[in-house]
Amino acid sequence: MGKDLGLEVRIVISMCIGYAMLMLCRTVVGVAGPAMLLDPSLQLDTASFGAILGWGTAGNLTGKLTNGVLADKLGGSKVFIFAIGFAAVATFIFGTLSSNTAFFAVYFLTVFAKSAGWPSMANIIRASFSPSKHGRVWGFIATSSRISSVATTVLLSSLLLVMSWRGLFFIAATIALICAIILPILFKNTKKDSSDLSVEAMKNTEPLFDNHPLDKADTFTAILFFIKNSRFWLISLGVSSLAVLFEFQVFIPIYLSQTFDLAPAQAGMASSAFPLGCLIAVFSGGFVVDKLSKKKLIFAMGGTLVVAILCLFTLRYLGTVEFDTQFELALTIGLIFTFGFAISPAYYIPMSVFSISFGGRHCGLLVGLIDALAYFGAMIFDFVGGAVANKEGGWQDFLLILIVTSIIATMTMIAFLYVEYLNSKSKQSSLQSA
Repeated sequence: MGKDLGLEVRIVISMCIGYAMLMLCRTVVGVAGPAMLLDPSLQLDTASFGAILGWGTAGNLTGKLTNGVLADKLGGSKVFIFAIGFAAVATFIFGTLSSNTAFFAVYFLTVFAKSAGWPSMANIIRASFSPSKHGRVWGFIATSSRISSVATTVLLSSLLLVMSWRGLFFIAATIALICAIILPILFKNTKKDSSDLSVEAMKNTEPLFDNHPLDKADTFTAILFFIKNSRFWLISLGVSSLAVLFEFQVFIPIYLSQTFDLAPAQAGMASSAFPLGCLIAVFSGGFVVDKLSKKKLIFAMGGTLVVAILCLFTLRYLGTVEFDTQFELALTIGLIFTFGFAISPAYYIPMSVFSISFGGRHCGLLVGLIDALAYFGAMIFDFVGGAVANKEGGWQDFLLILIVTSIIATMTMIAFLYVEYLNSKSKQSSLQSA
């Protein structure tokens, strides 16, 4: 028992470190954004910066459609480690560029690699943990992504005081590459019969789900199975809306810099309020999901999303009234913290737990499909949001877009959780009848 627990801890730590590196390679662009806009050698404004983010999200979308299938076929750990190394190299190259077109292309590749993280980990978790532990494991994984965001915004923003924005990319790339070299050692022999955690090896181990309808299905059959189910479309729309809300994170340093005339380093440090709120929420969220009943989960998740709506309404209201600047800045940072706290559990955990149970051995494919739809919405928002914010007084309209999206996210996620509750209730009734 103690040995199994030790193996599980190693797997979780390895995934946390690896995903933190993928998040580091992605979020360093947001941290460096204000400094890039001030660089006279670049032809950047808020709209073109939004286009960089949009192309990155397009890479995420493309990757979700392919990397999930690769993870299912080649094995989660192999795809996971390769993605970290590729993202590290692309991040280093990004720091050497000056052309907008080159920024678009390389950031596309960076986030394409980053997109392999969640589908790969879904395979690793399915092979290594019982369903009763999935919520808390995903909570730990989500925590690692938030820790990396906090570390990135604080540490790299501090480095902006003594180096150029290019140096941030070189540092992030070096750290990620070192981890990509070390991780294969940590993953080695983490599972008794499956050192590579591949699908073939999973077939030789005790299954975690009995008689799953997709056990013998090929990829095309699995896709048809997913798209014919209303639960797939509900979670996809809900996560898509939440993905748009999460894109606010990469705009926050520029939003604070332009709204309060902050220096790039100050804006970056202040923007750490968002990932810090996310960190606190997801750290406990996995345990809460495992403990709450399906019915209580509806009220818990729905309540936090209502809080997110109120935060956005208040942020928009602050833009219409005159307050003391320092008071308004402190209140804004507090609202951003609360907003991150409110949306994180609903964004990370329900979809992840649902994908493993509903997708079975095609869970990586299912995660990829849901994420692809999510990042399609986020990609549109990156282009549109950047163009809107670039106009005079555009941040008010920017926030209005987020408010409408948050209302849609709340209604859809409540509907999904209610359907999940009815589905579990129906299964219980069937078991009792049998």
